[in-house]
Amino acid sequence: MKHFWKVALLTVALAGCRGKEKIDPQPVPGPITDNNGVVTPVGVIDGTPVTKEIGAAGGTLTTADNRISVNIPAGALQVATSFTIQPITNTNIAGLGKAFRITPHQTLARPATITIHYDNSDLERTFVEALGIAYQDSQGKWKAIGGVQLDKEKKTVTVKTTHFSDWSFFEAVFIEPGLRFTDPGSTVKLSVKSYFNADMDDLLYPLTREGEETYISTPKNDLPLKYIEKWELAGPGQLLPDGSHAVYQAPAAIPVTNPSTASVRIRLKNGAIGLVLAHIFVMPEGIALKVDGGPWEVLGAATGSSTNGVNRIGGLPWEGSYPECSVTWLGEQEGRWPWSDTRYFQMQRTGSHVFLSYYQVGQTTLPSPGYLEVSGVGGVGQYITGTFRLDRASSQKPEGDRVIYREHRIDGMFRVKRLI
Repeated sequence: MKHFWKVALLTVALAGCRGKEKIDPQPVPGPITDNNGVVTPVGVIDGTPVTKEIGAAGGTLTTADNRISVNIPAGALQVATSFTIQPITNTNIAGLGKAFRITPHQTLARPATITIHYDNSDLERTFVEALGIAYQDSQGKWKAIGGVQLDKEKKTVTVKTTHFSDWSFFEAVFIEPGLRFTDPGSTVKLSVKSYFNADMDDLLYPLTREGEETYISTPKNDLPLKYIEKWELAGPGQLLPDGSHAVYQAPAAIPVTNPSTASVRIRLKNGAIGLVLAHIFVMPEGIALKVDGGPWEVLGAATGSSTNGVNRIGGLPWEGSYPECSVTWLGEQEGRWPWSDTRYFQMQRTGSHVFLSYYQVGQTTLPSPGYLEVSGVGGVGQYITGTFRLDRASSQKPEGDRVIYREHRIDGMFRVKRLI
């Protein structure tokens, strides 16, 4: 069995560079309702492109992950044209996930439709009606397209356009921070914001008004009181609301229930309601875990690393003590995944009492049900944060001349400094 890695980590230096490609000027857009757009850099390539030739009869081009699709109707083209969707870094200040470069940058005779699929991760601090699609113009400013069509059953957002450029999914209204790990006894300031003019009568007018385009503006605007219906708190702590702002007061110790959730009901046009949520985990720096519903144990001597596709956190109460544990995941830095042979948990309660993210069924070893969710991986010196749960973690402990096998529920959360 592998011995656990301690707090000391090897330093690895990495360097890389990317070149920016030339972007042709975009067509002159329709009417603009806000002139406070902000210039941002052009995104750079960040993924594998898909290409398809589409002729006068029309056709559809979709990325391999089904995140975005482009449908070109019959009659939009006079000659067959090769179209490409290239994932790029998202420079939209309100952007969600990657952006996409759709080429060639040409004007169509009939409007095409761009459809983006959303999932629960896109709704972590906003609501469905506040999702939109924008493009970056030749000045480097992002413009929201009006006339958004929502399909909540299929989880899609769709707009129409007669030209292609760089496109981004974005949130128009949100709470910040949507997720926070904070020390016991500390306070967290919350606020509800919009990237549009918050004083307009219809908060989502720029998304719903077909035929208009609206700059995504900065700085972010506080929502006026007329939009705020109610603040509520589910979980330990106290919430002191004040219009579009609130202060969360964390309890003095790690609560049994984590996280606490602050919610804001937003009053929209025609009596519709939007709901935004902020999740606040209360814990000191380190790794906190509890076994079988017992008390929280904090491993304060904890660090993390993320290099060459290998990500890891590990900790112990102090040097030479127990328990010591580590969580390792290969591949993407952030996300939510099941346990597997590339994402695993290990803990040593004592030198011979070991917990693993596997369980036995007869002679077969299976990954524990549950998940690892990494919410943030900062740069070196910043925090790696997240949570995990193991519903059937196994333990092995020598007792006399036997090794006793048991299964356990383990809950955990982490906020550790990244060393490399």
